[in-house]
Amino acid sequence: MTHFSIVSESIESPPDESEPSTEYENEEETERLPQALDDLMNRENDFPARAHCLVRWYGLREFVTICPSNPNNSILCPSKSKLLLSSLTIAANNTNCQVPMFVQVLLASEKMYLGVGLGSGVRTDYDMVHMKRPPRQCTHLAGLLDVFRSKLQCTVTSPPVLVSVRFTYVLTEWPHTLWTQQPPDFDATLTEVGFSDLGKLPFGALSDPVSELHLSATWPCVSEDVLVDSDVYSDLDPGSAPLWTARLVTAASPPCLLSEYLTEFLNLCQNSQSVTQILGPEFTPEVDARLVEGKDPAQFSSAFDRLTEPSVPTLSKMVGRVRPGSKGSKQSSSIQSGEMGPIPTDILVPILNYLFPDAEGEESSAPFPSSLSQIPEWNVEGEQAGEHPLKALLSNMKSSGADGLVWRLAVVLCHVTHSLGGLSAAAHLWHEVVLEFRYRWDNAISILGIGSGSPDLASTLLHQKLQMLNCCIVRRRTREQSSSNFATDDIEDDDEFYECEEEMEEEERSNGSRSSWDKPEGRLKRCGKLRLIKTNEQLFVPYTQEPAPMTEDRLEEHSDVLLRLGTDSVGSQLRARMMSASLLSDMESFKAANPGAVLEDFVRWYSPRDWIEEASDDSSQPPCGSLSARMQIPGNMWMEVWNNAKPVPARRQKRLFDDTREAEQVLHWLASMGPGAVCSHLQPTILHASLCRLAEERILFSLPAPSSLPQPCHSNTLATILDMIAQRIVRLSRQPPDTNKYQEVVDQIAEVEVCIARAQSVRHKLMGDITASHTSSSLPLEELVLRLLDSPEVVLDGGPRGPAAAVIRKLFQQANRASMLVDDSPQESPGSYGDRRSSLNFGASGTASELGRPAGREYLLRTLVPAPTAYSRPVPHRMFAVLLQNEFRLAGAYSQDTTFC
Repeated sequence: MTHFSIVSESIESPPDESEPSTEYENEEETERLPQALDDLMNRENDFPARAHCLVRWYGLREFVTICPSNPNNSILCPSKSKLLLSSLTIAANNTNCQVPMFVQVLLASEKMYLGVGLGSGVRTDYDMVHMKRPPRQCTHLAGLLDVFRSKLQCTVTSPPVLVSVRFTYVLTEWPHTLWTQQPPDFDATLTEVGFSDLGKLPFGALSDPVSELHLSATWPCVSEDVLVDSDVYSDLDPGSAPLWTARLVTAASPPCLLSEYLTEFLNLCQNSQSVTQILGPEFTPEVDARLVEGKDPAQFSSAFDRLTEPSVPTLSKMVGRVRPGSKGSKQSSSIQSGEMGPIPTDILVPILNYLFPDAEGEESSAPFPSSLSQIPEWNVEGEQAGEHPLKALLSNMKSSGADGLVWRLAVVLCHVTHSLGGLSAAAHLWHEVVLEFRYRWDNAISILGIGSGSPDLASTLLHQKLQMLNCCIVRRRTREQSSSNFATDDIEDDDEFYECEEEMEEEERSNGSRSSWDKPEGRLKRCGKLRLIKTNEQLFVPYTQEPAPMTEDRLEEHSDVLLRLGTDSVGSQLRARMMSASLLSDMESFKAANPGAVLEDFVRWYSPRDWIEEASDDSSQPPCGSLSARMQIPGNMWMEVWNNAKPVPARRQKRLFDDTREAEQVLHWLASMGPGAVCSHLQPTILHASLCRLAEERILFSLPAPSSLPQPCHSNTLATILDMIAQRIVRLSRQPPDTNKYQEVVDQIAEVEVCIARAQSVRHKLMGDITASHTSSSLPLEELVLRLLDSPEVVLDGGPRGPAAAVIRKLFQQANRASMLVDDSPQESPGSYGDRRSSLNFGASGTASELGRPAGREYLLRTLVPAPTAYSRPVPHRMFAVLLQNEFRLAGAYSQDTTFC
């Protein structure tokens, strides 16, 4: 049992016409009739756009239905249905229930209901007739009026009847507005279109998301004398109807490119296989690393065999040593793996050149932008560049720079997964990318497209790892250059030592007869006017080692280690020693650059707030002052480190940041990941790119929000929904990956994409090639497009003579002309059975008009007459008839006054 309480979404209607008055209305009646009886006569419930079938047939706003719990156990026996109906009548009498009750009989697909309503001394029987073909008498209004009067059985000879008629025309073909969205062609992207489409996510529906357009011509609530519709003549022409309404029938879930790409990408994240497990042992990272270095793996496996082989080699062994592509170049290894992998070489090379454009040389086809930003450029056609609508949200997202290396990698992985072979193609591409990173580290070539400097903790972990690898490459190149420069300086110093002893003696005298092992080293520049406290010499800023950059996972490991040391004295000492490595390096560099310096000198340069200087008028005297209170605490770590520090310049110290070890760790981390793990790290970036792709569709900012998405309290536009999705993606980007939450976001993005695709389809059908500029002729059509998308049914302004009706009429005429050109069905003779059946189905009112033949006709008849006798109270009666292509239904509600029965 289900209780329905419905508020009908009534469409706009013209002002009420004067209803014919009846002399049977009892104005002195004090007892109010049930709501169900009022609904039978209420014209506001006529032809609802979206409601339960009983609401459409009887106009009820509240009712109860009883249906079988198991759809397979339908009520097929008439006696059983009558028994249930009698039980409902007894229950309604005992409880004084005035809500109509219905029993569903026959098959559920037939939608057959029998019902009864009681209240205030009036009984209403709800009967129904359902047939595949209508009787000839019921194919026009005159015949339906005769059937309705025969059912009343009242003493009134000709009761006044109010009639509402609706003809619905369905447009399913769009011959002059074909759907132009094509699936992406990867080969065309790489050859004809270029790299602009390769770095852009596709968008749009593959099939037309708008399947049908329903146009309804309505004659609302007029007297039966106004309309003439019989088997010989009908004046129900849609052009003369006072009310035209239109509604769209859209595809439930049309396939869309962006959501399809994201779904495949998300499914790939759940795969835990490695590259070797997917592609085979030929793609082992260690083997490919040797190929990059120009070493054959077979040489390592047969190293011990060469010790015992004869001095004269055989011919087969000599031939086996000649292998193609063994020159140690990155290109040769890519060609070899391209021949074995799922991605062909002619496609793989352009993709790698797009990801690493500097490999092509100075004239790159797709260079990276000069500066990376979370917000892409926002250019409005015909206007100056403005502010991106999602700027405030995207700036807080933990992603990577727009059109950077990580961004391009995420987008290209989507293309490769969708178009080039799925999981195996993604594994092949990632394998080649890791080889490229290895090659760049081995040859000290910087990685472009990830920004410079230390790892940005506001970006994804993969982006941080690549920045760390870039830091290692830069440090290695700097270290090798400085080592070669210092080696050259040492050679020159040796020559000067043996040939220019006089100059060295003068230099020693200027340094205060300082010994050769106490000479200053590693001086960068003078530190203002500061002087050493003891010697009163200039204080120099030393060359120091830069702090070791760390990614977020290494920072977490470092903090975990410090927490595990505990809070006892031993743990505190170990913690202080670990944290003082950088301080010790700076103190040693300072001692080497400033011989004779004391801790106070170092504090004045390194931490000026811990030096309390006393005022002195004589600038030639050494500065006077003292250390702060925290520096004078017994057992101070700074004092202990200073005593243990030796004068060693930065270039001779042990490296705080071992770029070789860190680079190998990053490369191992990258090589150990499979395509699923890579896609998990790229999820925030690909969603970031999806948001920017949605924002490029300018029509989005003027569309209403669909009911399937959560509606915000302050607005119901699609732009507000996009902001809500962006906020959720920003939160997810800073949380551990959750596949279920990402799937929900992808589903919401798919809803937005479908809404935009529907708007583009409707706009293209109604407006054609009209530009987006708001001219006087396009404004009504723009408004009609938005109303069709926002409402289940809209009223066309001006009726059949308005601008919107003219456009829709033209679409129907084009479809009719196209159907006449392609109609090859055999024509039957006028006296054939098929012609007679057609006339029986549709009658005079079913003949074709300029809109074609109506797909459905609905007649609603209602009156208010006394029943069952002449002295009974006037009670409402209603009959609804619908005629479709293969369906005929009569739904009648007939009331009786039971007070004096």
